[in-house]
Amino acid sequence: MRTHKIGLLSLFVMGAGLIQSCKQQAEKQLKEEPPVVTVATINSSETEQSVSYSGSIVPDNMTTVSFAVSGTINSVGVNEGQRVSKGQFLASIDATEYEAALQIANASLEQSEDAFRRFDELYKKGSFPEKDYIDIKTKVAQAQANKKINRKRISDSRLHSPTNGIITVKAAEVGGIAAPGVPAFTIVKTDMVYAQFAVPESEIGNFKQGMQVDMHIPTLQRNFTGKITIINPVADEISKAYTLKVRLDNPGGVLMPGMITQVLAGVPVKVKQVRVPLTAIVNNVDKIPHVYVVDKNNNAKLTRVTVGKIVGDEVIITNGLEENQTIILAGQKNVKDGQKVKAETASVTTSAPKTE
Repeated sequence: MRTHKIGLLSLFVMGAGLIQSCKQQAEKQLKEEPPVVTVATINSSETEQSVSYSGSIVPDNMTTVSFAVSGTINSVGVNEGQRVSKGQFLASIDATEYEAALQIANASLEQSEDAFRRFDELYKKGSFPEKDYIDIKTKVAQAQANKKINRKRISDSRLHSPTNGIITVKAAEVGGIAAPGVPAFTIVKTDMVYAQFAVPESEIGNFKQGMQVDMHIPTLQRNFTGKITIINPVADEISKAYTLKVRLDNPGGVLMPGMITQVLAGVPVKVKQVRVPLTAIVNNVDKIPHVYVVDKNNNAKLTRVTVGKIVGDEVIITNGLEENQTIILAGQKNVKDGQKVKAETASVTTSAPKTE
């Protein structure tokens, strides 16, 4: 019985101690002052921005080269990615069969011409029937045509580049079989290229042939200027967008087909744009940008945002903030998510363009 009372007394003492500890902790928290931070309210304003269209670089000309005759490929003189000149040798096929056919055609032509010479005099004297004379003349013409055909087949057994450019596809390999119309090489002409982009039907009226536009190539971090050369008058059946092309000189070959380009063109429009000082941005361990938004009860909430371009000492926020929200500009290093803060208003404010 005595042991039981001692156990109850111990529990009572421990409970009292726990209550006292919690009370002291609560009093300590009440005594702690909330961190002092500098805040600003996002105000509204207007700004104009050129419309940006996404496009890509396309070659001035793309040529698919194939053999005109069939046969086994016995030589290939170029590789993929190699720059070639007009008339340069590309590949050849085994022409033994065509060369033999040409020899037969030559022999047949000699025989026909010899017969024609012998009977031509007899025909002129009236000693040779006209019907037989016409047959001999026909055989001579057929033999001449056969010789031309086989001579061309021998010529066609060697493939040459029809233009200056770069080999982008090489399908011909030694030992492979070539056939008429089957692509052996693809050659792109890149000394001049196009920046191609699409414009919706509602905006195509803002563009005219010869209009100057600015372009940015992100992968090169370079800007280019050109004039609209081609406006396709027929819209895409699905997207209902029109294709436009800007011609660009490319003597150094820095602009390569497939590169993404941003085209700034058209009539400037008013857009909603939020800018905040760079000091307001907080990056978490994953390098994802956030800002602290302060509510009407002075509680700071960590809010994820999407950032755009940096303009001076400000950064454009494309998503995550709204007009009239209050954000922390300075002192956020001592703030935790959900913590109450003591806010002091900054002398400058951030800006957010009005929505039209």
